[in-house]
Amino acid sequence: MNPPFPATSAERLEELWKRIGGILEGESPLPSRIAEAAILATGAREATLYLRERDAWVRTGEKLPGAVETDEIPEPMPAGVFLKEGCLWLPLASEGELHGLLRLSEAPSGEPSEHAPLLAFLFGSLVAAHRLARQVREAEFELKARLLELESLYDLGLSLGGQLDLSALADEVLFRSISLTDAGKGGLVLFDDADHLLLERSVGGEILVSRDCVSWMLPEGGLINNESTTDAMRDGSCSKFLAVPISVPGRRLGILAVADKESRDGRVLDFTPTDARLLSRFANQAAAAIETARLHKEAIEKERIERELELAAAIQRQILPRDLPRVEGLELAARNRPTRQVGGDYFDWFPLSGGRLAFLAADVSGKGVPAALLVSTVHAAVHLQIDDAKTVADLIARIDRHLQRYAATRKFLTVFFGLVEPDAGVLRYVSAGHNPALLRRAAGGIEQLKATGVPLGMFPNASWKEEVVAFERGDLLCVYTDGVSEALDAADEEFGLERLTALVAAGTGPEELTATVFDAVEAFAADVPQYDDQTLLIVRRT
Repeated sequence: MNPPFPATSAERLEELWKRIGGILEGESPLPSRIAEAAILATGAREATLYLRERDAWVRTGEKLPGAVETDEIPEPMPAGVFLKEGCLWLPLASEGELHGLLRLSEAPSGEPSEHAPLLAFLFGSLVAAHRLARQVREAEFELKARLLELESLYDLGLSLGGQLDLSALADEVLFRSISLTDAGKGGLVLFDDADHLLLERSVGGEILVSRDCVSWMLPEGGLINNESTTDAMRDGSCSKFLAVPISVPGRRLGILAVADKESRDGRVLDFTPTDARLLSRFANQAAAAIETARLHKEAIEKERIERELELAAAIQRQILPRDLPRVEGLELAARNRPTRQVGGDYFDWFPLSGGRLAFLAADVSGKGVPAALLVSTVHAAVHLQIDDAKTVADLIARIDRHLQRYAATRKFLTVFFGLVEPDAGVLRYVSAGHNPALLRRAAGGIEQLKATGVPLGMFPNASWKEEVVAFERGDLLCVYTDGVSEALDAADEEFGLERLTALVAAGTGPEELTATVFDAVEAFAADVPQYDDQTLLIVRRT
C-alpha cells in the first residue's frame, strides 16, 4: 500500500504527481493510463473508466456505444466524489461538462480519500484536453479534405468548361465521376427540354439509371442505396449505388449514377454521405458545362438552319417572277408574303404565242424548306412540260406524274392553272383542289371557279377536268391561296371568303385591289402572327 500523503495541499499535490506523473505522460491509450494512475494513487485493486461519447456511455476497452448496461451508471448522478456499493466514483468534469466516470473497486478505506477530488479534477482535465485535441485533429482533417475536394472540383470544372462537344463531355463527366468515387460502374442519362432522352452513356456494364419517370423522382440530394437495387436501376448485377441529379435552375438535365465502390482488397464498399456530397457538387459543375455545350450545339444548329433558310429563300426569290409580263389587252397584279423566310406558295406567268397568257397559283402543304423544295420541283416541271402539253388538263397531268416520280418529299399541293385567250374572249382553267377563284364580271356579279379535280401529288393516275368560261372586256379574275382567306384574328375568326368577295366586288383595278386585300388581311389579323403563306394573283381584261 502507498504511504500516506503529506499534510499540506501543495505537498499532497506534489506527492500525487510524483506517483502518477510518469504514467500519465506515457504512450499507452489515455483510458489505460488514467486507470493505472488511479490504482497507483489510491491503492485500489481495480479501476474502470466510463467515457461519455455522443450521449452514450462507453466502458474502457469497449468499441461500440451502448455496450454499457444502464444500471452500471448511477442515476441520478450525485454531485462530486461519492461511494456506492463499496466502490469509489470520481466524476471527471471540466468547465462544468461531465466527460466521464472513474470507478475504483476495494478502496483502502470506506470513505472517499482526501485526494480523490484532486484526482477527479486532474483526470477530468486530461480527458477534456484529449477530447479537444481529437476534435482539433478531426477538424483539421476535415478542412484538408474539403480543400482537396475544392481543388479537385476546381480542376475538374476547368477541364469540363473547355469542352463544347456534348457527346465527348458526357464521356468525360462519366469517367471522372467514377474516378472521384472509386466506383466500378457508372451511368449517365441526359434529357432535352421536353424530357425526351437526349443522350445515354455507361461504363462497366449496362446503363444504371432507368429511362422512365422513376429516374426523375430522385430527391435533390440524390439517392444512396447500399443494400439492393430498385426500380430506378436497370443493371441487376450491381449491389450498391449512388445517384445524383444533374440540374440547372428551373430544369433537370439528367441523372448521374455510380455503383459498386471498390476497395483495395476487392470488396464492395458502402457509399458514404461524403461520396454523395462530392458527387453532387461535381454534378453541379457538370450541369453548367452540359448546359453550355447543349446551348452551343443548339446555336450551331440554329445557325445552320438559318443559313439553309437564307439559301432556300434566295433560290425561291429567283423562282418567283420579279416583274409582270406585258400582254396586250390584259392588266396584271400579284403579291406574295411568306410566313417564314421561305414558304410553300408559288405563282408564275407564261406569255404564249397569239397574245395568250398562262398563269398559275399553287399552295404546297407545309412551310419552310421542305415546302420550298417542292415549289422548286413544281417550277421545273411546269417549265419543262408547258410547251409539250396539248391542253391545260394535259399539262396538269404531266406535272402530277413528274411529282410522283421525282419529288423528294411526300407532300401535295393545290394548283389553279389558267390560260387566257383574249382574241377568243375565253378563260381555260383547271383547279386541282384549289380555293375557288373569284371572277368579277364587268356587267356585275361575282362567280366562283371551283375545283375540277384533286390536289397534285396525292393520288397516282388521277385526272382533272378542264373548264372554259367567257372572259369579256372588264372582267377580273382573282386567284388566291388559303393564307389570305383563312387568316385568323385574336378571337380565332377567319378573314373568310365573304370578306374577300366583298373587296373584289368593290370595282377597283388589279394593283389597287391587291394592296387593299393585303392591308385588310393585316388589319384583321392585327397582332396575331401570320401562320400561313399569302399569295394573290389578279388578271383583268381591258
